[in-house]
Amino acid sequence: MKKVYKMGIIKLFFWSTFCQIFILNNIYLSGYINPYYYIIFIFLMPSKSNKLFLLLLSLILGLTIDIFSQTHGAHACACLLICYMKFAFRGKKEENEESINISKIPIIDFIRFILPLTILHHFTLFFLERFSIEEIIPVIVLTISSTFFTVLLLIIHKILMPKK
Repeated sequence: MKKVYKMGIIKLFFWSTFCQIFILNNIYLSGYINPYYYIIFIFLMPSKSNKLFLLLLSLILGLTIDIFSQTHGAHACACLLICYMKFAFRGKKEENEESINISKIPIIDFIRFILPLTILHHFTLFFLERFSIEEIIPVIVLTISSTFFTVLLLIIHKILMPKK
């Protein structure tokens, strides 16, 4: 069972990374929209696993995207932040419950879970890329527009995901 689970995580890691690097990084709609689908990997990692291991996987994911995007660590920082915040958001609920399976929760709960983390990821990423308070308005515009399309992609992923 654990071997099957690990294979699923590895497949998801490579699939999300491949889609981001070779497809989505080459899509620029009016210069303000670039969906970041690869964060689905962080959202689908089970919170009950070793937190240090999950943080390490998030770092590796972010660094992989950084290498191919030439962003000098911005993706790695944003990935680590949302992975950590995922523990903070879900930690209190999961103390009293079993591990929550994202494929089984309703769409509205899924959106409530991913939306704040996606906004946080995108704002952190764009702010670190620009790293200027004078660029705050373009950072906010980029965050809002890219968040919309990223969440749309993540909802499509959830809908097409097999129910286990």
